[in-house]
Amino acid sequence: MRGASGAQNKDPYFNYVTMLLHGDGTNGAQNNTFLDSSTNAFSITRNGNITQGSFSPYGSNWSNYFKGSGDYLSNAGSGTTYDLSGDFCVEGFFNFTSLTDVGVWGIQPASGQAGLRLTTESNLTVVLISGNATAHSIFTSSVAPIVGQWNHIAVTRSGSALTLWLNGVSVGTGTSSSWTGSNLPIRLGGNLNYSNATPYYMNGYISNFRIVKGSPVYTTAFTPPTAPLTAITNTQLLTCQSNRFVDNSTNNFTLTVTGTPSVQRFNPFGTATAYSTSVIGGSGYFDGNGDYLNFTAGTTFNIGTGNFTIEFWANKTANGSANYDGVFEADSGAAYGWFVELSSTRGFLLVVNSVGSFACSTAVINDSAWHHWAICRSGSTWYMWRDGVALTPTTNTISNGSLPGSGTARIGFAGTAYPFNGYMSDLRVVNGTALYTTAFTPPTAPLTAISGTLLLTKFQNAAIFDNAMMNDLETVGNAQISTSVVKYGTGSMYFDGTGDYLVGNGFQGLGGNFTIEAWVYSLNWSSGAHVIFDTRDAWFSTTGVLLYFNDAGNLIMYLNSSDRITSATAYSLSTWYHVALVRSGSTITMYVDGTSVGTYTYATALTDKTAIVGTATDNRQTTNAWKFNGYIDDLRITSGYARYTTTFTPPTKALSDTGPY
Repeated sequence: MRGASGAQNKDPYFNYVTMLLHGDGTNGAQNNTFLDSSTNAFSITRNGNITQGSFSPYGSNWSNYFKGSGDYLSNAGSGTTYDLSGDFCVEGFFNFTSLTDVGVWGIQPASGQAGLRLTTESNLTVVLISGNATAHSIFTSSVAPIVGQWNHIAVTRSGSALTLWLNGVSVGTGTSSSWTGSNLPIRLGGNLNYSNATPYYMNGYISNFRIVKGSPVYTTAFTPPTAPLTAITNTQLLTCQSNRFVDNSTNNFTLTVTGTPSVQRFNPFGTATAYSTSVIGGSGYFDGNGDYLNFTAGTTFNIGTGNFTIEFWANKTANGSANYDGVFEADSGAAYGWFVELSSTRGFLLVVNSVGSFACSTAVINDSAWHHWAICRSGSTWYMWRDGVALTPTTNTISNGSLPGSGTARIGFAGTAYPFNGYMSDLRVVNGTALYTTAFTPPTAPLTAISGTLLLTKFQNAAIFDNAMMNDLETVGNAQISTSVVKYGTGSMYFDGTGDYLVGNGFQGLGGNFTIEAWVYSLNWSSGAHVIFDTRDAWFSTTGVLLYFNDAGNLIMYLNSSDRITSATAYSLSTWYHVALVRSGSTITMYVDGTSVGTYTYATALTDKTAIVGTATDNRQTTNAWKFNGYIDDLRITSGYARYTTTFTPPTKALSDTGPY
């Protein structure tokens, strides 16, 4: 079982860690070997650049990310659900990328008038409008939330007193004894201007959003919650805390997803339990460019007319070719065989090439959230499931026909041009048993090879994995684990300087303040740049940052040709150095072994979401002149917090995998 590196002390800022790579593992191991955990133990071949890692559907503590242009969640409630005529509390955790013209949430009609809304222009503003569209109460906070950090924000009413709370402190008050209207829907991640219904959207993260009707919850200064919120008495809505878009109140409302918000592991609480495959599992990342896994299956998947179960988790980030995403295919490319697909036009379907299909039209296939899918046959009855809820088939031309299959099987591809795009976890095929015949709760822990399991791909064999559980790292070239040169733990990440690097799929960016740090051990100062880390989406981007050694051994932070820091010292080869790049406000400081080697003032937000270790972005990946040659250990990205603002002692042991709660 893979797990923590051994560091036991909790990190008080782990809730801002968006990447943590210890590099502990087996010497020479990469992320390119995929295993079948069934008793068949099929030998799986990787085609293309599929990778695997620690971002999975399991575990607690989540948020939803809204990109600031058209993304929001909505729900109409049931009758007077959101008519907050008495005491109430609307609260949540919010991490803003910007405070300019941000719509946070709104309980209001399509006209944008009567209702309650929270917005920001620089500080927080609460607007309460009565039923005749006359401003009843408008007040603005006395202080602003901090950009790039988690802020607990609550709007409450106790009697006629309205209060705006920021991180447990009252920052604004108003008075109201009446409500704003009736039968109003909630919009989360955006709202409407009350005078002209112009939409405003949020750029950033929302976690643990809750509406309580009948109680203000908070009436005096308080310490913000340090653990996920629960559905206390009178909770009307509880969301942005699961691996999918779901309401965890007893109402269990269906949320409408507009735009492309996404579910993320980044959250205000961090984690109390270090990553392990037994608890969190793993996933495979498929980029939709024709990559797949295949193996010789013989007649294993010739299921015939008996009972069976096919299940898997999928997090679709985009629609595949021709709006079809192949999940699994028995007997690839032949007329004799069967396959499972997710289609944005036809829904969830099982196709038998020689007979027909069993399909269910589903409204949402691609929504950047985790969903559990299953198909079962029990006797002559067929079942289709999404998140434990039965789906109504629209097509069943298979009827009780046989599921044939022989030859080669493929994972992540079907037919001639239908590659999977997104994350996949726990693909399991079970012969002889229909596991789900009544509504059920989707699995909450990694699946096992129960009796009759023909295939189980768990995607848990990553050697270089993210202990923050947010990224699946692609190990390009010979990027691998080394146990020969190590700073802490049992291994480090080795790059040979000729084509090796890592790509972080799922990186969440740097936020406002940030800390990029690692232990580095360079072997070569040959001509060119020796890149440690690059966050830029493109080579000339000014909203990302590059950290590298030049061919003389000087450490350089590069934003563009004129915005940079260069150390006066040229560093030695074959020596461990702790390097850190820290942003606090508009000041970026570069440290080596805890001592500042230069600062730069840069006020522009760094919003790029690329994460490359060991080379530079764009076409620099194709030349060895930009490759790092050496070892990197304990690379950590902290997004939203400046860990070091003055001279410090570098870490004296492996970095923590847990915290803060």
